Amino acid sequence: MADASGLSRPNLHLDVPVQESFDVREFTVDDGLSTLFTVDLEIACPNPALDLELVGQPASFHIELDALAYPGQSKRSWSGVISELHLLRSESTGLSTYRISLAPRLWLLTLRTNCRVFQQLTDLDIVKAILGEWGIEPVVECTRSYKTRKYRVQYQESDFTFICRMLEAAGITFYFRAADGESQLVLADTPEHGPEREGNLDYLDEPMEGATFATQLRASRALTSGKVTLADHDHRLPNTPLTAQASPSAHPVESQLENYAYTPGSFRFGNPGPKDTPTADDRGRTRTDPKEGQRIADQVGAASVARAKRFIFDSNALDLAPGLRFSIGQHPLAERVGQMLVTRTTFTGTFDSEAHVLCNAAAASTPYRPEAVTPTPVIHGVESAIVVGPAGETIHCDEFGRVRVQFHWDRYGKMDENSSCWVPVNQAWAGEGLGALNIPRIGQEVLVSFLAGNPEEPAIVGRIFTNLLRPPFPLPANKTQNGFRSASVPANGGTASGGFNMMMFEDKQGSEEIRIRAEKDQNTRVNNDKTLSVGRHRKMDVVGNDKEKVEGNQTNSVFGTMKSAVGVDKLASVVGDFLSMTGGQRVLQTIGSYVSNALSHNISSEEGTTISVGSSMIHIGPDSITIQTPKLLLNPGADTAQQTQLTGEAPSTESEA
Repeated sequence: MADASGLSRPNLHLDVPVQESFDVREFTVDDGLSTLFTVDLEIACPNPALDLELVGQPASFHIELDALAYPGQSKRSWSGVISELHLLRSESTGLSTYRISLAPRLWLLTLRTNCRVFQQLTDLDIVKAILGEWGIEPVVECTRSYKTRKYRVQYQESDFTFICRMLEAAGITFYFRAADGESQLVLADTPEHGPEREGNLDYLDEPMEGATFATQLRASRALTSGKVTLADHDHRLPNTPLTAQASPSAHPVESQLENYAYTPGSFRFGNPGPKDTPTADDRGRTRTDPKEGQRIADQVGAASVARAKRFIFDSNALDLAPGLRFSIGQHPLAERVGQMLVTRTTFTGTFDSEAHVLCNAAAASTPYRPEAVTPTPVIHGVESAIVVGPAGETIHCDEFGRVRVQFHWDRYGKMDENSSCWVPVNQAWAGEGLGALNIPRIGQEVLVSFLAGNPEEPAIVGRIFTNLLRPPFPLPANKTQNGFRSASVPANGGTASGGFNMMMFEDKQGSEEIRIRAEKDQNTRVNNDKTLSVGRHRKMDVVGNDKEKVEGNQTNSVFGTMKSAVGVDKLASVVGDFLSMTGGQRVLQTIGSYVSNALSHNISSEEGTTISVGSSMIHIGPDSITIQTPKLLLNPGADTAQQTQLTGEAPSTESEA
């Protein structure tokens, strides 16, 4: 059928799984690379009360031309689901008018929002996994291998938004290709090398019947960034600047327009090699990869340049579709450009006029990469999470003191060591072999912030008490107490003993106190001096032994009374001299025997020395010696001739007088 201009009019068909007759009056189909196509139709139907619950049902739209007039490209189809259905005009007799919109099945992914994590997978594998959940099997036309990513997070994003972000990061373009009446999803990393249209599409100033053509060709050039610089930081290489640069344009102005972005973690990929940190690498070795960083910079630059040069033309060729390479003949500019890549098409028409195609294209000689237009979710502030690890363990950390957590929004985690990547922990002090260290334990609740707000770059910045994790000092009764209290960790998954170490500060006025408790041992080392000053009393109880070693001198000064009680024996060993000085009296009382054994024994007294045993007494004065005893024996061990025995009483006072 031909219209007034002599051009063929299309046959339009809408297939919907209901017993109704539909007459398509007009249509608009918008389709492009890395976008969802939309089919908007105005239809007439004899049913004035068409069930609007048809939304979500499968449907397809077909445009057909005269196969003889347009051989090889007489039909074009789009299939998907009904996304919207509107009643515009209702006629009780005659035809009612509806507006119906179709979208690919991939569009359904825009309606499901989720939060979850993916670990040690490539971006492409993540996309394929999500598509598999929806029963969508894409055609993958990727030419390079992809490296795994340590940690990817879908955070309050629709499935569609998330996979777009993954595809953009990987440099993969998606589009839809008609195959057997179905709109087939294609994933390609070099769409500029995709399928090629047979024969040239000739340029015609005046369209004519029975010919496919291109007309009204326009070209545009937009100023864009001609330099890309990406930066990253790696805690394993803290002193190494990580940057990648690309200069895709030699334009004198564009070369000065730099696109600089700091993207934490963007250079980190799975990297086979020696696991120098085996615990940190327990689920895969991830390292900074400068080559991948450079690839990303080149990819960003290519995406910018590819969109700076555009070609737009009108056509009636139904086979023009995003992802198709083609050539326009008989036009000087088009022939100079060479092959082009269809980037976007808009089909419009009515039941009584020819289908019109507005086509956007780019030079196929320029690498085409998807533009990173899908924003990474930004988490403002902090979120709480639970520290997790293997069953039977109390503390689970790697060589850097990092732990694993499970966020409250994670419905898929099993509260084990697979719930997240290793998450760095903020410490009060961190340096080379120095600082403060306190590892969050399994089951504890922590506060997590995110570098640059990126959910894929978590960092623990705090801890909180909960109803299950109460403070170590009962509150508010002990609100003046501050300090630290740990808990003994059982060995090899044993039962916790309830033991703990503690340092407590009591700040209540009049009761100020510092309390230190060691569950088992306490070791203190002072390399130089130690000073201890006690304002009042000091008390020390030792249940076992007390050993003290002083290699130099020891001085003890007691200005009051010093008491020493020994329950069993006391042994004092002095290698050199022993000197004891008493300012007042010195009394030595021994219940048992007293033995003094020396090579020589000197006793010196300025006033006198008295030795008393029972009623016997010897007094040695400065000028006399007095012996008082009932009996005095001299040489008692000698023979009788040498013995002398004296008996008598002490001289009377009168005789002395």
